[in-house]
Amino acid sequence: MDNPILLFLVVFPLLLVVQIYFLVRKMSEPEKMLKPIERGLGPSKEQFIGGHKAWLDSQNLDWLTCFQFGIVQTAVFQQRGATRFFAFHFHQQKITYEISSNFREDSYLETSTSGNAGMFPARPNVYKQSFPGLTPEQAWERHLEGEAYLMQKFGLSLEPLNQPYEQKLLGALRMTMMYVRSIPFYPFRALYWFFVTRFAMRNKSIQQQFP
Repeated sequence: MDNPILLFLVVFPLLLVVQIYFLVRKMSEPEKMLKPIERGLGPSKEQFIGGHKAWLDSQNLDWLTCFQFGIVQTAVFQQRGATRFFAFHFHQQKITYEISSNFREDSYLETSTSGNAGMFPARPNVYKQSFPGLTPEQAWERHLEGEAYLMQKFGLSLEPLNQPYEQKLLGALRMTMMYVRSIPFYPFRALYWFFVTRFAMRNKSIQQQFP
């Protein structure tokens, strides 16, 4: 194939398909990717979180846990008296936020600022929205709006976790990957999710997704 552009257009999608296949296989065993952070997050990350202490306190968000998943370090706070969680995700080059509300064992709402909410399709009864670039305060507000909407529309309510946060996270990841792997030709369909769906999902609220 003499045309380098044509070669790229053929090879790049195939490489992406292979990468997605192995990523899904790897994330199907998420317990191998989750590690405790025994020496803490480090001064710079702790200082960054400290800069949000006043806001965290205003929302009654208390420190819960921290861990490393792959190359991302995460610090999780839980709202006092509720199963709402706020997480700081420290990537290599950026920091994103994620908020989740637990409705029941297989149902939850997740609001993130990563912009990758549409990378994999959500399982039934799992609700996701993504707002890249929002501050923690703004993301929290959008999350509460989405949560109230789901409660009103589908009669959902917050329920306590029946296991530690990390185990809940691992179980959710396993079920998500199992769902993805049940979709015929998922590595090829993931090209559409990667190039189209994850961008279409950005800034699309729960209210817009479930009118």
